[in-house]
Amino acid sequence: MNNRQRNQPTASDTPLTFAILVFPGFPMMAFSSVIEPLRAANVLAKKNCYRWIIVGAAEGPVEASNGVVIQPGFFAGEAPKVDRIVVCSGGNADHLVADDAVSWIRKSLRGGAHIGAVADAAFFLARAGLLDGHACT
Repeated sequence: MNNRQRNQPTASDTPLTFAILVFPGFPMMAFSSVIEPLRAANVLAKKNCYRWIIVGAAEGPVEASNGVVIQPGFFAGEAPKVDRIVVCSGGNADHLVADDAVSWIRKSLRGGAHIGAVADAAFFLARAGLLDGHACT
């Protein structure tokens, strides 16, 4: 192997990209439970194995259940391709309407992404039909 081949990035050198999709009222503890293990893994590995972006279900700032307001880097209507999507909502998933978010998740799934949910977001995914035909625990 020559020097050039050794310096070429491999698939394992490319960080796995997570999108955390947040809805108003999301619980900060659930949100942090997604990001902190990824951050800690990067520190322990001494390299960026994971990266994450924050996506809002709609444009604009999103207020967590504790009153902290965050400004997502993207909203669902314009979010980029990612490897994993983790949906984070709190206490209101049965009533959420987010067509842009559902469309983006469907497109991401067709592109090979995987989805997950924290707090009560699994109910949102189920109501949107995104879990049909899949086991969910």
